[in-house]
Amino acid sequence: MAAVLEIRDLEVCYQGVIQALSSLSLRVSEGSIVALLGANGAGKTTTLKAISGFLPLENGRVTRGSITIGGEDVLKLAPHKIVRRGIFHVREGRHVFSEMTVEENLIASTFAQRSPRSRKDAFDEVYNYFPILSQRRNQAAGYLSGGEQQMLAIGRALVADPEMILLDEPSLGLAPLIVSEIFEIIARINREKRVSMLLVEQNAVIALKYASYGYVIENGRSVLEGPTEDLANNQDIQKFYLGVETDEAA
Repeated sequence: MAAVLEIRDLEVCYQGVIQALSSLSLRVSEGSIVALLGANGAGKTTTLKAISGFLPLENGRVTRGSITIGGEDVLKLAPHKIVRRGIFHVREGRHVFSEMTVEENLIASTFAQRSPRSRKDAFDEVYNYFPILSQRRNQAAGYLSGGEQQMLAIGRALVADPEMILLDEPSLGLAPLIVSEIFEIIARINREKRVSMLLVEQNAVIALKYASYGYVIENGRSVLEGPTEDLANNQDIQKFYLGVETDEAA
């Protein structure tokens, strides 16, 4: 299948000296969910920030390699132009506008819409996937539960009608039942809207369940990749990411 996103030999440095990524390559095909796994500090979030253009905000920059979206090199594009090419970054920690209402948070994403559609249609779609947000539409986002805030963060992405969503730790700080509910909706969005996803997730069990392909990165480079079914059966993955005791002598 055609690639929505392709990264080749990417190298990223912070403050000109701290190397965060080294020769990282990955690919996200149209309509797929791809998981990016690794320990804390491996470079997962840096990868998403490189794609969405956020690196300069943290004194980081790409020093080598390429990032293409739909075949177009986007390395020199500002974040707002990348969003308008259909890539929406749902950041770790949700980052909703806490003093604004749910609906005002959704309004804030209308600037990023790639094609014109009515505000009502866009919001109705969000409320279809996340009915609780419809009930909370006039409530300040800061008073939502953690799960509801995560739903709102994903809802803002939907308003922009994205081709791909970058999801950074969507399960962070949430109860298991809420995590399962949110991932079921993520899978439904992927299935029904054919929105591609690049998923960074510490919960490897759920990441491998919902993604079709995965990459494992260590020290800023990819060390393993493959269909998630194969990764889930890999003894190293089972031991270090899934908490499964493996019999290496078998």
